Amino acid sequence: MSVLDRINSPRDLDSLSDPEVADLAEDCRKVIIDTITRRGGHLASNLGAVELTLGLHRVFKSPTDRLIWDTSNQTYTHKLITGRRDQFPTIRTPGGLSGFAEPAESEHDTLAAGHAGTGLSYALGMSVALQNDPAQPFVVAVVGDGALTSGPSYEALNNIGHLDPARFIVVFNDNGWSISANIGWLTRWRNRIFLDPKYQKLRGLTHGIVSKLPHGSSAWDLARKVKTSVESFILPNTIWETLGLYYIGPVDGHNQAELEDALKVARETARKGTPVVVHVLTQKGRGYAQAEENPSRFHQPGTPVAAAGSSAPQRTYSQVFAGTLIEQMKKDPRIVAISAAMLEGTALVAVQKEFPDRVFDVGIAEEHAVIMAAGMAREGLRPMVAIYSTFLQRSFDQIIHDVALQNLPVTFCIDRAGLVGDDGKTHQGVFDIAYTRVVPNLIVTAPKDENELQHLLKTALDSGRPFAIRYPRGFGLGVPLDAAPQAIPIGSGELLREGSDIHLLAYGSMVAPAMEAAAELGRQGIDCGVVNARFVKPLDTALLQRVAQLAPRILTLEEHLVTGGFGSAVLEEVERWRNASAEVRVHAIPDQFIDHGPQAWQRAKFRLDPPGIADVVLEVFPDLAREAGDEKVRARMKPVRESIRW
Repeated sequence: MSVLDRINSPRDLDSLSDPEVADLAEDCRKVIIDTITRRGGHLASNLGAVELTLGLHRVFKSPTDRLIWDTSNQTYTHKLITGRRDQFPTIRTPGGLSGFAEPAESEHDTLAAGHAGTGLSYALGMSVALQNDPAQPFVVAVVGDGALTSGPSYEALNNIGHLDPARFIVVFNDNGWSISANIGWLTRWRNRIFLDPKYQKLRGLTHGIVSKLPHGSSAWDLARKVKTSVESFILPNTIWETLGLYYIGPVDGHNQAELEDALKVARETARKGTPVVVHVLTQKGRGYAQAEENPSRFHQPGTPVAAAGSSAPQRTYSQVFAGTLIEQMKKDPRIVAISAAMLEGTALVAVQKEFPDRVFDVGIAEEHAVIMAAGMAREGLRPMVAIYSTFLQRSFDQIIHDVALQNLPVTFCIDRAGLVGDDGKTHQGVFDIAYTRVVPNLIVTAPKDENELQHLLKTALDSGRPFAIRYPRGFGLGVPLDAAPQAIPIGSGELLREGSDIHLLAYGSMVAPAMEAAAELGRQGIDCGVVNARFVKPLDTALLQRVAQLAPRILTLEEHLVTGGFGSAVLEEVERWRNASAEVRVHAIPDQFIDHGPQAWQRAKFRLDPPGIADVVLEVFPDLAREAGDEKVRARMKPVRESIRW
């Protein structure tokens, strides 16, 4: 029996010997590596936080003491030792464990938060609320994986020093990375000391001399503690202390004894009423050679699923975006690209290799990214801001105030729009149509495939206006790419298939399944047309009026929440017509947060796949089924639905 097999709650850690704790750390790493390399998930960040997690649970008493993880993608060891060991193989699968902290799973999880930079504010609020609690709980915020490159973290630090809460501890899990390598002053001062050749040479020389002395090993251990104190003095710990936090560190995050000693000192200091920060140095990907060598690639390893049945080269939407951008940047020196710690995910790494001085990674600071882009645009550049849908929503105020209000030519390339799959409810890109289409001056669009994406990018650059393009996660449809992108008339959709019974108004990723659903309905005797709406703002009102005249029934389709999305825009337009003959129904995702599971499974669940769309047509327009022969339709639809297996 492994040590991990004996751990059913954090209190089972209390009686372990030092060798058993070391064995437990290796057990946890093995389970994480074995599971995540098969299942997918956040690998490198969790491998670096194993000893830290064990130390926190041995020194503090969860759930009485509150542990807040920022971000909670580093909680896999935490899950293993808090009663979820046997469930761990189900992580990120439908009905299984979440890939982030989840209070519904365990009393040891305080928050289901998956966006970086919120931990300190959450922790401060909880600490203020618990100051007079008879149990006198500690509140410990574990801030890592680049969360301190986020603006809200500094807002919280400023307020911590002002409120000066008791029993409040910040653990700075410093692995030098977020998803991409960290940028900014934190990285510069850390590297200036630890990577300086003079420092390394002095350290090696000192170690060599001391080790040759009598009792050299003990002397070196003492010297190492002195060294840590000296480094703490040299490094700008004064920043932390100026903010009102007592600074401890740097501490070796993989030396269990040293780490726990530091946490105990922090606990006793915080008990007396002084907020504490413990600076813990960890190695992202520790214990897995490939992740140690390439922590960015193994932050969240996984392979998107290609479109079935296509012989064309398979490219992700992100890759097509990057390839198009490179070609446009060759022609126009004004074009620059900005991302927020997402160069790999948005494929801007390839662009950076071609144009290292024209690609900017601002760290986990989406608000700053948008304002910076506005400043660039104000002085004549053409910035392309590539950020995941779930993270761009953090910069809503900046999109309105700093870009659209100024009517500046900033293009928002909204990656991972729609259902994102296994990352779950904290990362679903199902709000961006609503939060972009309400903004005056902002053009909002989505391509039906990867070829149309390159044309829309060209359209955005030529427009000289604020522009937003949403596109999904993963591979495109495998369609061939035109040799040269051409601008598309703004606000124009296209009628792909004319129908006399009903038209499906599909937006973005819904066009291809709409075409398949229309073909199946056609086999049932229902003449179904399909429109590639393409622009949600401005809508192609002329085309909308035309299809309403061709057939009175319209079903809108979008990979977005039903509230405030594309369907809402169509209903608003039809209402302006005062035309009672147009029968419009909206098919979208219900107004809810969406749990984790494969993208295909999620689309089938919400009936956004071809069989589901066909079923919805027959449900919301039952007269179509009667006209085509209800029994015949149902009999022929059944094998289509049953052919789907997830």
